[in-house]
Amino acid sequence: MGSTTLRRSAARISSATGRSASFPRARGGARSRAGTFASSVSDDRVTALLPGLAPLGHRNYALYWVGQLVSMSGTWIELTATTWLLYQLTDSPFLLGLGGLFRAAPIFALALIGGTVADRVERRRLLLITQSSSVVTSLVLGALVVSGQVAFWHIYVINVLNATIAAFDAPGRQSLFPTLVPRGQMQNAITLNSMLFRSSNLVGPAVAGLLIARVGVASPFFVNAASYFAIIFGLLAMRIPAVAPRPRGSIRQELVSGLRYVRASAILPLILAIEASLSVFGHNQALITIFARDVLGTDAQGLGLLLSAIGAGAIAGMVLLVIVGDVRRKGAFMLGAGVLYAGMLLVFAWSRSFPLSLAALALLGFADATWGTMRNAIAQLAAADAYRGRVMSLIVIVSRGLTNASQLQTGIATTLVGAPGAATIGALVVAAVVGAVATRAERLRHFTAPSPRPIAQAAEAGGES
Repeated sequence: MGSTTLRRSAARISSATGRSASFPRARGGARSRAGTFASSVSDDRVTALLPGLAPLGHRNYALYWVGQLVSMSGTWIELTATTWLLYQLTDSPFLLGLGGLFRAAPIFALALIGGTVADRVERRRLLLITQSSSVVTSLVLGALVVSGQVAFWHIYVINVLNATIAAFDAPGRQSLFPTLVPRGQMQNAITLNSMLFRSSNLVGPAVAGLLIARVGVASPFFVNAASYFAIIFGLLAMRIPAVAPRPRGSIRQELVSGLRYVRASAILPLILAIEASLSVFGHNQALITIFARDVLGTDAQGLGLLLSAIGAGAIAGMVLLVIVGDVRRKGAFMLGAGVLYAGMLLVFAWSRSFPLSLAALALLGFADATWGTMRNAIAQLAAADAYRGRVMSLIVIVSRGLTNASQLQTGIATTLVGAPGAATIGALVVAAVVGAVATRAERLRHFTAPSPRPIAQAAEAGGES
């Protein structure tokens, strides 16, 4: 029994480090074997009770995950502060929304190219460059605020720079996954990443509100600059074997063939259409900021609580998915989440009660998180391995690019019909698109998960996007 356990432990260590595991010969061999056996049994019990945490047992992924947790929290801190600062400087919903457009344009222009670059260069080096560049932009904006010379156009410039960095950073992160965990744990790793993103969305805005109220509006930018060093140090500490780049055609040829593949798919255009409706007409930083100050009459701390409510609901959604496990009818689940999202956005639009608004946003975050998880799963499973990178790049463009651009739509709509009217229109548009797809796209509505092995393979290939 003890030797079998030792072999299993060695296999786990070998899988995590990419090297053969050996155990030192110690005095009191029986005691050493007993201790190893007890430790292994404890590990097996933890894995059996919480299988979703298994990827954290691999050194490279643990370094990545912890670094990302700190860095993403800092990103949400800065994003909340940037939105608040821009609205304070301009007092204009339109100019606030224009800031989102400047965050979107580089993603539209460069995300597909960024995905191609991530397949051509050493990915850890690419991420070290993008993360180091982000440190510089945060320090520059913080220094401008401290000097008292900051103007709204400075924020626009920083938004463009940060979005340009993100266009290369996001595909690089996705491409790094295959080197961090074994094939069978890829799906759990993706789930943990989603929880990481949602957790930072919960913590970051609340911390930003406290920093702005207690320290000043410049402090979040310096906190974010410091947070990037967590992922930088994690990347440097990883042990990743060098992989020779695969020969490719021209970038233009790859982009065109990828777009043709998506257009010919029976599933992918529908997913992109629903995602586009949520991204353009759903909630965003600008909408919540305007509601916080002009409709609910609260301050920066209140804004932080509203945004954190979305994060709390999202965490609840991720926990539910971990408990339920793999959802068989992914298409129906995704469409149901879209209906819930539209309903909660409508409730938020007409709420004048701060507690009710918090509750509506929490349920909205729940729907958004579960929708996003199902969307990614379906996209990865529906895409052929050869085209998966370009497919996921399009998801990034629609989900991140359009979400940022939607702030301009929010600014225009709010100026014309007010914040409640803008949110009401958005909820109705989302409901109409989801309803149209649900009633007419039977193949997506009945999309189901394949057997476990293809799921694991699809998840691994999705990490190469």
